[in-house]
Amino acid sequence: MAGSDLDTTKALRIARLLDLLNRKSPYGGVSCREMAAACEVSTRSIHRYLHQIENDLRIPLVRPEKNTRKGGLYRLDAGYLPAISPEKALIIFLSLLQQKGSALAGHTNEIKDVLVGTLFKYKYSPQSLPVEHLQERIHIVEERLADPAGVGDIFAKLVQALRDCCRVKLWYFAAYNGQETERVVEPYGLICKRHNWYLVAYCLTRKGIRVFRVDQIKAIFAYTSEPFAYPRDFSLSGFMGQSWGVINDHQVYRVRLKFSSKVSLRAKKTVYHPSQLIEAELPDGSIVISFAVSGIKEMKTWIIQWADTVEVLEPAWLREDMCKMAESILNRYRESKIE
Repeated sequence: MAGSDLDTTKALRIARLLDLLNRKSPYGGVSCREMAAACEVSTRSIHRYLHQIENDLRIPLVRPEKNTRKGGLYRLDAGYLPAISPEKALIIFLSLLQQKGSALAGHTNEIKDVLVGTLFKYKYSPQSLPVEHLQERIHIVEERLADPAGVGDIFAKLVQALRDCCRVKLWYFAAYNGQETERVVEPYGLICKRHNWYLVAYCLTRKGIRVFRVDQIKAIFAYTSEPFAYPRDFSLSGFMGQSWGVINDHQVYRVRLKFSSKVSLRAKKTVYHPSQLIEAELPDGSIVISFAVSGIKEMKTWIIQWADTVEVLEPAWLREDMCKMAESILNRYRESKIE
């Protein structure tokens, strides 16, 4: 075999080796025998290739530790990425753009920069992935936090407290009464609703589980030396139950709504709640959808957004409540004067 052919064969094998390490590293690594079988060479050749990867390509490896269960596994030291196509890489990039203005914005911006720098600029040519031009043609319409960086910092500390299972002190502003309180809580989990994050925690002050909106937490202090035992019988999904949003009042009601023909197609194509059921499609194009939900207070604000395109059929008390809300809105406009 000619010298150039030998070089090409070796380069292909090293590329295959890197791909294998890339895929296996997140799961602990790959053995020398697996690499030899994949490249169809001896283990001796694999050791030479690994030497080249480290010294010529300057890609750091974690070599096997002796006398351990993972003793036969090699892996990349850091920076591995899953094997993805340019198309899938763009999907990841666009999903990060959606977080602009959210509690995750500061962290996703860093990830986005790494993704562009590592994946787009080096693995693929700029011609195949015109990221800058594509970003100019994507406009995200979402609510944004007034201070995403500050909220993001608090969010990161909460995630760390969740991971370490340690108590935290919160300085929390309650919007409903305009008061700021200090609480020591044991964080159980996080809930996300429309890019807004909520902390579910056991409040030592109130002696019960409470839900805190993260962007209303003014400051946080983690008691890293005060770990707590996460209750085995607690389930975040079980706690949320059939709640419409983040409030679970433990009262489940069957709600039947009639959507007019103007919005029926949109209502059919979106699942607003896991219990959603289309009960009837009427001749005039309208549809009747039922839900089994708790936390009706949050559902009311959602229903009012549909204005006259949605009618509450059941329960009767909710129908009456919506009538009162509509009257209150009407009276506000009739009584107010624009100066």
